[in-house]
Amino acid sequence: MSSSVETVSDEVTVGVFDGTPEANQEWETFLATSNNGTLFHDLNFLAYHNPERFETRHLFFRHRERLAAILPAAVVAGPSGERVLKSPYGASVGGMVLPADQPVAVTSAIVSALMREAANLGCSAVELRLGPCVYHRKPNDTLSFVLSALGFSLTRRWLTHVVPLPPTADEALLLIANKRRRTYVNSALRKGLKVDMADVNALDEFYQLLVANRAKHGATPTHTLEELRKIFSLVPQQAKLFVCRLDDCMVAGSVVFELNDRVAYSFYPCHDDRFENYRPASLVAVCLAKHYIERGYRYLDLGPSTFDDYGVNVGLARFKEEVGSVGYCRDAWTWQAAS
Repeated sequence: MSSSVETVSDEVTVGVFDGTPEANQEWETFLATSNNGTLFHDLNFLAYHNPERFETRHLFFRHRERLAAILPAAVVAGPSGERVLKSPYGASVGGMVLPADQPVAVTSAIVSALMREAANLGCSAVELRLGPCVYHRKPNDTLSFVLSALGFSLTRRWLTHVVPLPPTADEALLLIANKRRRTYVNSALRKGLKVDMADVNALDEFYQLLVANRAKHGATPTHTLEELRKIFSLVPQQAKLFVCRLDDCMVAGSVVFELNDRVAYSFYPCHDDRFENYRPASLVAVCLAKHYIERGYRYLDLGPSTFDDYGVNVGLARFKEEVGSVGYCRDAWTWQAAS
């Protein structure tokens, strides 16, 4: 490491979030104006976890007394019982939240400070999972470069499918490249299917649909119904429920997390197989695109289409690609302390 970077490193200090209103306000203000912050970095969102479940260690990083990064994190037990500092510890993505246009030397010093802090906590590893670059106000790969340069390894990747939203809602249906699928969507509308934003009272009915949908794949939802209710109560402005109905019957829907002012994340898309011929999932995707185009959003994230072993859910990926999405990577970076 050059002497200039070492000098910057000496100017970076680490502080721990203490839960005071002042600290919370500073965190929220920095997050709102950052380059890459999301709802998953919001401590209000993360409060849905039972406080006894994790040993949280949320960190402030200051450069010359100026706040230069925040990191929501927790110390968790690794496979062999070792202590690991992990971010996220209960969300889809985590990692450092940084301002736009921060010099690489400062980012490098912040990561070095993180490694020292992890060692001070008795942690033998640090795990960070970063969202795709479309989450950024100004996309860049500075943090990934610095992590690699300082000894982190890229240990896992997931392909998440993201729809770049067109300028006008009139173009939403044109996202579907497959002409036959566009015909299905128009047919569903003619047959009376409607997609609307529902209030929190519809969560119970939606969750039943979600559980049944996941069960056919031998899976269960990540969150319990109680946890979803709590999330909606903690961040009501950023957690939304959209449902598709035929008359009074809910046939499809999705929870949507508004990650920041640019990206909406369709988190729990699901449908009732009995109504598959109506193609309600395609209709929901188009209606979500229209809704967020009208509100100035740039991207609709449809979530990962791959597994931890790099296998691809081909059918799921094909569906997402047919509704206008392209692939971006969600990356896991790991640092192991020298033994």
